[in-house]
Amino acid sequence: MRKDSEKGELREAAKRLIEFVEEAGTPIVVTAHRNADPDAVGAVYVVRNVLRRGGFDARLLLPEGMNQVSKRITRELLGIEPGELEDEAPRESALVIIVDTASYEQLGRLASFAKEVTKIVIDHHGSNSIVADAELAIYDPGARSTCELVYLLIREGLGEKLEKKELEMLLAGIVYDTRHFLLSTPRVLRVAADMIDEGADLGLVLKALQSPPPDISQRIARLKAAKRMHLMRAGELIVAITHVGAYEASAARALLDLGADIAIIVSEHGSETRVVARARREVEEKHGIHLGRDIMEELAKRLGGGGGGHSQAAAMSTHAPLERALSEAIKVVEEMLRKRGLEPQPIA
Repeated sequence: MRKDSEKGELREAAKRLIEFVEEAGTPIVVTAHRNADPDAVGAVYVVRNVLRRGGFDARLLLPEGMNQVSKRITRELLGIEPGELEDEAPRESALVIIVDTASYEQLGRLASFAKEVTKIVIDHHGSNSIVADAELAIYDPGARSTCELVYLLIREGLGEKLEKKELEMLLAGIVYDTRHFLLSTPRVLRVAADMIDEGADLGLVLKALQSPPPDISQRIARLKAAKRMHLMRAGELIVAITHVGAYEASAARALLDLGADIAIIVSEHGSETRVVARARREVEEKHGIHLGRDIMEELAKRLGGGGGGHSQAAAMSTHAPLERALSEAIKVVEEMLRKRGLEPQPIA
């Protein structure tokens, strides 16, 4: 059972959201971060659908589309191609609902639009630089996924039931962001159980999320990441920093599998440089290191751009060149480790 105070907050948030939507008088844009993961895609899909059932013109837009896992669950759970999920952009909109996004930079081509209109934020990241600008923020860093928040907002805030496909898209986002429930809380487990009770097929969701064997391009990216990496050790902590041309998240996971505790991957995409980081769970538990706050936000300040994320998964983007991003990433990590009384040493 959820506390009465929590239910009251959800009902108030849902009431205010609908008031903003009604007052907008234009189509509503529902969006999320670039390269949207299953948590982002599941959340925007359901928010868009629920608003449409309420008679509102809600448009789902994803800057730069979605990641490979999201494309797979869109095909497997919804039975459509990823491009079919998005709607036609409105000529004019006075309201944007920004989901699972921690900074304007993560909105890519929609950032300038989002800065100028009324904003509603639904998010769970450890830090969020958009919240201060939002007219309404449904923001809970203690939630394990944004899909968890969206489910609670709709079921207990609006009191509406969800369709089977909607439940499964939300459940996929929860499973993805909790790493198959390894990063769970009692609340997220109760939410998942409620979804299954209401008709979501957990087996189907797990099958859709199952990664196929990496193709040759992905395997080459992993090997190049290992070949180019800068290694440092601080006590029992090992950090790997490297660069690839694609498959950043896959390369980061591969370096963790090889033995790194923190893996930082830099990649260049045209005029933009992206940095992706992954860490083992023990990194935060033993050393108090949060990738989003301690590394990505600091890196964004130095390079210009935006970044953030979770304790174990974070990212940032900048227009600084790749070489500078690599150099600054090494400096930021070294300084962060020294603040914790750890002396980083290069591993030859």
